[in-house]
Amino acid sequence: MSFEQLSYLAQIVASIGVIVSLIFVGLQIKHNTGALQRNEHNSTMAQWTVIRQAIARNRDIAELMTAGLHEERALDAADQLMLEQMLEEYAWVSFHIWDRTQRGVFPKGTFELTAGPLLCGLLRTARGGAWWRSAKHTGFIPGFVLDVDAVLAKNSGVSVVVNEDTHDS
Repeated sequence: MSFEQLSYLAQIVASIGVIVSLIFVGLQIKHNTGALQRNEHNSTMAQWTVIRQAIARNRDIAELMTAGLHEERALDAADQLMLEQMLEEYAWVSFHIWDRTQRGVFPKGTFELTAGPLLCGLLRTARGGAWWRSAKHTGFIPGFVLDVDAVLAKNSGVSVVVNEDTHDS
């Protein structure tokens, strides 16, 4: 075998090595992406757990959420603040699910099938609706607001403009 033939053989072997390396890197990226998505799911679950446990372990908060949202009692300033903070927490956790859905971390439709309806259940109450009408213009990005309003309108028969940008990306 001549030196030139050995050179060609070395190039072929090197090319095969590069291809095998790229396949290995691709598999590692796929594995790491899956792990990152699992971590995002776990983080989301932890955020929801904090809220659920606050309500489940504290009867005062549970009563505030039920009676306060449905205007079954008058709220003093402290109760009003607590109710608004709980609504804010629900909205922010829902936002994170919406955002992760928009970025493709969660499957398309996750927000509309999970967090959206849960949040909207609170926002359809008298005080929840009043809070949302005020809060949506001061603390949330327009795409999220449009999608929450779309989920709210879905079961109420009201038509809204859907943010096409959030559903196509």
